[in-house]
Amino acid sequence: MNKVMVVDTNILIRLFTKDDDTQILQLVQLMEQGHIVFHVLSIVLIEAYWVLRKAYNFDKETILRVFEDFIEADEVELDEDGLVQRVLARFREVNVDLVDVYLAEKSRNLVLSVLTWNAKDFRKLECEFYRPQDLR
Repeated sequence: MNKVMVVDTNILIRLFTKDDDTQILQLVQLMEQGHIVFHVLSIVLIEAYWVLRKAYNFDKETILRVFEDFIEADEVELDEDGLVQRVLARFREVNVDLVDVYLAEKSRNLVLSVLTWNAKDFRKLECEFYRPQDLR
């Protein structure tokens, strides 16, 4: 019975940090026995990145490798599959916040511009953006 379930950030943090052996074992057994499939929302990955960087002091490259390995698992599906892969690849290349990379890629998908005061970072992301003062 593969029950697809939306996964909370705390589940991902537990898996990635391996800081509670009992809970890790429960999750791994559920996945390996085919009881659950993790449906991961983009916002949850973004929050997990922030928690791993700020609370656990993981470096950017380590988190990206963990994310990439995780999303390749058969028991994991993403709400924005191709988008997440593009975001992670682009994030590796630029020195801007993960959420800004996500916004730039999402705006391309939606064929919409980004409204921001952060012109410096969005220039690096090569997407269409405007500052409020540009719209007068």
